[in-house]
Amino acid sequence: MENISRIKEKCVGCKSCEQSCPKSCISMKENEEGFWYPVIDEKNCVECKLCLKKCPVENIEFHRNKPKEVWAWRNKNDEDIMRSASGGAADSAAKAVLQMGGVVYGAAYDEHLMVSHIEVLDDVERKRIQSSKYVQSDLKDSYMKAKQRLLEGKIVLFTGTPCQIAGLYAFLGGDQKNLYTVDLICHGVPSPKFFKKYLEYQSKQMADRVIYFNFRSKDKRGWGTQYLLKTKTKTKTKTLSLDRYGTHFMDGDCYRESCYQCGYANMSRVGDLTVGDFWGIAKSHPEINSPKGVSSVFVNTEKGKHFFEMIQSFAEVKETTLEEGMVKQHNLISPTIRPCQRDSFYKTIDEPDFIERLRVGLRLKERIKGLIPTKIIQKLKSL
Repeated sequence: MENISRIKEKCVGCKSCEQSCPKSCISMKENEEGFWYPVIDEKNCVECKLCLKKCPVENIEFHRNKPKEVWAWRNKNDEDIMRSASGGAADSAAKAVLQMGGVVYGAAYDEHLMVSHIEVLDDVERKRIQSSKYVQSDLKDSYMKAKQRLLEGKIVLFTGTPCQIAGLYAFLGGDQKNLYTVDLICHGVPSPKFFKKYLEYQSKQMADRVIYFNFRSKDKRGWGTQYLLKTKTKTKTKTLSLDRYGTHFMDGDCYRESCYQCGYANMSRVGDLTVGDFWGIAKSHPEINSPKGVSSVFVNTEKGKHFFEMIQSFAEVKETTLEEGMVKQHNLISPTIRPCQRDSFYKTIDEPDFIERLRVGLRLKERIKGLIPTKIIQKLKSL
């Protein structure tokens, strides 16, 4: 039949088709790896093809723009920047929209530490969407909610991976007057099932349930790639590349299949703004560098330029070049290369010792780096 089932492994799991179907005959189900894919009730499908019209894979050139400007961004608020993955650019955008009486959508943990997009109406909820979550977020019905808020005349900010932003534009049928979007520089997404298994493993190791997890904690070593987890009585921090989950996220052998053929891993951006870590800032602009983190902000549209001007009072900013903002951001050039290990990575995910079997490897450079004081690391980066 002529419907979304023809997309197959190109599907990004945005759930636009499920939220668009007039017959409600599309449901998103987990496959054996734990990724969502559409399942069609063929008996009720009338082949209206609306699911294809609302699919970002079928509308890959929708709302694509080359960056007009690139900025370094360092949030002025100490609490907010410390709770953010880098310089707090996306968080500043959320804060500004809420102050204007608008609504924000972003990825947050629930009480079981599963990640989904939530509707944010106040600063308490805003804190839930701060920092990065290195797992695919469940969009649920966030597109439908955003559409309703736009119909009510509300200002809406939607943050997410590029394919999630593309899914929103496809769902809405194009740009909307009061809509602002921020796409995140994305390497790829592991499955929620993998993350759930990992949390169960950590809870077993800690002899207590993990109740807090932060992939980009700055508490111990400042801006970098260290995670922090907490139980009721214990805490644990570790470099991601030396961790059973983190190392496979960094190596890219656990991503959704569509990530390896991502149509958004290039400089034709889908969001009004693109944000990420400004990894090369210590060398290119040391005057704005900070151990608390610096974001890169790519201004991609005229609307994005207007929005940037509206929110820049929240930060110290410095205009930079495109080349400077792209340092160590390979996914602004091409998708992550699919490792051969991806063929077998999820084969034993249902086995009880799946996480225990995962290997980290020697990674001598990272282990040595972990022994060097943070101040020395910062000095070396500037050199």
